[in-house]
This record gives sequence, structure tokens and C-alpha cells, in this order.
Amino acid sequence: MRFLYPELLFLLLLPVLLAVPVLYRTHVQRKKLKEFGRTDLVRDLMPDLSLRRKLGKDLILLFAFTLMILALARPQMGAKTEKVKLEGIEMMVALDISNSMRATDASPSRLALARNIVSRMIDKMSNNKIGLIFFAGDAFVQMPITTDFISAKMFLDNASPDLIEAQGTEIGKAVRMARRSFSKDNKAKKAIVIITDGENHDGNAIGEVEAAKKEGILVSVIGVGTEEGGPIKMDDGNYLTDENGQMVVTKLNTGMAKEIASAAGGVFIHAEDVSGSVRAIQKSLEKLEKTELESTIYSAYNEVYQYFLFPAILLLVLEFVILDRKNRYFERMKLFERKERK
Repeated sequence: MRFLYPELLFLLLLPVLLAVPVLYRTHVQRKKLKEFGRTDLVRDLMPDLSLRRKLGKDLILLFAFTLMILALARPQMGAKTEKVKLEGIEMMVALDISNSMRATDASPSRLALARNIVSRMIDKMSNNKIGLIFFAGDAFVQMPITTDFISAKMFLDNASPDLIEAQGTEIGKAVRMARRSFSKDNKAKKAIVIITDGENHDGNAIGEVEAAKKEGILVSVIGVGTEEGGPIKMDDGNYLTDENGQMVVTKLNTGMAKEIASAAGGVFIHAEDVSGSVRAIQKSLEKLEKTELESTIYSAYNEVYQYFLFPAILLLVLEFVILDRKNRYFERMKLFERKERK
């Protein structure tokens, strides 16, 4: 069992704290009644008075409040599993997160545009398995090949040049890592989508994409930025300068991007907007035959908040029905009276 919002469980301290003045008030009232006179005489003077009823109503409210807090914390039980079968391909997305991707010649920036494209791809290609690789002067697998698209988007939101200390655009390293990241399923069709501005790329990129082509992997390139280029805006709001203090202007290397896509048998797409880029990459991937991917088992959680909420509602109704004073019609039931021993 788990709680979706465990931080709300701290509110359980409130019923405990509220119970203290309730019990203290009852104690004071009983003490005052004893000071007023003999107990049997006081009962005769105030036949409808019932301190136990008042205490009982207060305790019912506190218990109902406790159950409502537990319901708000969203208790869940992990007793449900479901199997999912997909008809699609395996796709590794290699996202360039080098400093040049901070350039603002694409709105709002190259990296922001690239993230939006990948996010839309995840939405539109949900029948496929997807993995994420971030690269700059080095490359690493941010998320292995999976169908956990929620996690993929969470990782995508954290994409930043700060994740890699070594700068540059080592496309070859990213492609090599992508080739090694696919599953061992030989029937599954595979594709690599590189999203980059292509600046300061390594010389091994062509060799790596040619090797991928021989392995039956389709490699396509989405280029972000413009050939006119733009300045690189850093996190502190200043623009990146060179050793001479001159503002650095970075440009999209269209020629290199086209060369890589051509060598891999894929397509080059100049990213001018999100929707157009996603439609273009979808069309290029349609040439790959869809296959049945391995079944994926998801552990899901059953919501059980209702087991706390419904009793809380019933207790609130019960508290409303019970009167503060004795009800002559229910005197015979004596719910709040102690039975005297003979």
C-alpha cells in the first residue's frame, strides 16, 4: 500500500491536537456538575443533559476528519497488473544539449524547440518504444528503450547543457550509443532520430551512421536553428562571448546534417515549427514495417480512497442525526448510558 500524496499525512496531527481540548472540556464540565450538587439531584434537574452524547459527537467528528485526511492522501494498493502489446518500431532519440542549442534563432530557443518536437513525437507515436540519449561533447543514455512515456517526458523536461560538462557536438558518439541501446529483438524495426544544430561535429559521425544503416537502422536528422545563426543566451541572461570578448554567433550546419541523413538512408528535416517537423518525421518512419513488440507489464495501483471517504461521510451523517441532548423517543436504547451492574 502507498499514498499518492504522503505529505498530507502530516494533517493527521490535527485530530490528535483537537482531541485534547475536547477531552479537557468534558472533564471541566463534569467537574462543574459535581461542584453544583449531588449527581442524582443534578440529573433530576437536567434530565435531558448528556455529556457522553456531546463527547461522542465530538469524537465522531474527529474520527471522520481523520478518515477524510487519509482519503485525501490517495491511498493505493498495487494489486493490479495489465499487459500491453504494441505494433510499432523501436526508436532512439538523440538530443543535442550542447551550449549552441541555447541560441535564440529558433523560438524560444533551439533546445526548447527540440524538446517540444520530441514531446509531440512521444504523443503522436505512442505505439512505439522510445529511448532518449543526450549528447554534446559526450553522450549518455538518459532513458533506455521503453514504453514509459510519462517518464520520458519528465526526463525531457530536464534536458539542459548543464548535464554534460564536455561541450561540442559528438554525433558519432550518440549514434554509437543508440545502436547499442536497442533491444535484442531482431524482428523489431529500429530507427534513430538525431536532433541537433550540427555545429562543431566530430568527424566520425558518417562512419557511425553508415554502420547503423548496415544493421538495418534508419537514421534521420532534424536540424534546429538557422543558417544565419544567432547568439547563445546563457542562464544568467548574458550572451556567450569568445576569448576576445566578441559575441559568439552559432549557425545551423545544414550541409553536415544532410550528409549524415543521406549516408544513413534517412531524411533531413529543417525544424521550423513543431507540428510540421513531427509530421515529416512520422512520414519518414512509415517506410519501416511495424512489428509486434514485446509485451510490457505495467504495475498499476488500485485507488482505495473510497474505503476511507464513505465511512467518513456516514460518520458525518451519524453525527448530524445524534442530538446533543437525550431524546425521549430513544431513551430505551440508552446508546450513551452505562449499564448498571446488579
